[in-house]
Amino acid sequence: MKDLADIAPFVRSAAPYTYNGGEHEGTRVGYTFAYHLFLDGRGDVIVDNVTYSVEKGTLIFIRPGQVHSFHHKPGFPLDSYNIYCDLWERHPVPEPRFAFYPDPPDRSMLTRQEACPELDEFPTKMSLSPHPHLIELFVQIARSEDAPFYAEAITGSLMRAFLLRWYNSIKSAAPNDYRILQIMEEMERHPERRYSFEDWCRKCRLKKSYFYKLFKQETGMTPKDYLLRMKMKKAANWLLESRQSVTSISDNLGYDSIHYFSKQFAAFYGISPTAFRSRNSLPRDSG
Repeated sequence: MKDLADIAPFVRSAAPYTYNGGEHEGTRVGYTFAYHLFLDGRGDVIVDNVTYSVEKGTLIFIRPGQVHSFHHKPGFPLDSYNIYCDLWERHPVPEPRFAFYPDPPDRSMLTRQEACPELDEFPTKMSLSPHPHLIELFVQIARSEDAPFYAEAITGSLMRAFLLRWYNSIKSAAPNDYRILQIMEEMERHPERRYSFEDWCRKCRLKKSYFYKLFKQETGMTPKDYLLRMKMKKAANWLLESRQSVTSISDNLGYDSIHYFSKQFAAFYGISPTAFRSRNSLPRDSG
């Protein structure tokens, strides 16, 4: 029994592709683990006789030995990035990656598979649109294959990171509503700004009561509590990574009073800003 953290991906191929009705888009069996991220178009992917509709942001995960085919809607060719890889060890024969109907698959060409309950939790289809960091990481893998140095090591490491982060996104209660996501991202980038409920509601185009309810439903916190969390996170980073005074940090985070800032910080971390910096600072070399 393996954990997902035990994987050692070898990316056989990672490149863009457009599905527009070509002869190789019909029924086939893959020998590798295959990941298809669609960036444009509309259509269907059939995997083991189950039809999955796909559009921009859809990720399709196809396991070794699964029968599958691609079908774009007329006028909407499917643009994708495709990654084909081994996960547990590099197969000694990297090609071919498929058996195309009517040819029967050669079972000896299948990549090694292990019993891994966490890998089994990955869905065949998932929208990555609410997770732009996963889309960016996926595209990085495809673009790193032609790196002049260490391409194999880079793509393997990025693929491992992608799968571990994808697993986290599946298991965590991450928000899915793009309206709430954009407010959360803004709070994280600029917690020092003076926000109002009216500003947030206007950006989301929601009534105040519904915005409050939706934000709490998606994050488990009120907007005010989430903003405070982002302020405290940034304050802690500044205390540890800069020489700014506590007063300066308080001012930069938009506080009118250093006393109120220190009170909120102590309530959040259980220690004053000055003590937090002192406790977490590395000792200086006296020699």
